[in-house]
Amino acid sequence: MRKSILSISLASTLMFVAASFVAAQNQSYSGVITASQIASTGGSSSLGLWMKKLNCHDERDCAQRLVGAGGKYVLVTAKGVYPLSDQTKAALFAGSRVTVAGTYDRSKKTIEVADVHAYNASATSAGLQ
Repeated sequence: MRKSILSISLASTLMFVAASFVAAQNQSYSGVITASQIASTGGSSSLGLWMKKLNCHDERDCAQRLVGAGGKYVLVTAKGVYPLSDQTKAALFAGSRVTVAGTYDRSKKTIEVADVHAYNASATSAGLQ
């Protein structure tokens, strides 16, 4: 009896550790990095409004100005808008289509950024696209 309880306990612990390891692995998320204000007003479709209001030249310029005024860089995907944990890496790609490697933190509703690089259409992406 004790052996079976010990075996079940050990098996469930191993399953928990394995599940935690799988959940913590990086995934790829593809989309456009922009300012939270642009994303909250319709994304790229509202860009003309921001360009006129801020007298900026393109999405990169508008996003940089809005983040400078207190906004945050976010990743806009086909499935939604996701704040990015590393604002410094995001700033390098403002207004660009990118692939972000990282993990999605459900409690913070944020992508914990491991790396960002220019989008490569031939690469296979998964996750929050």
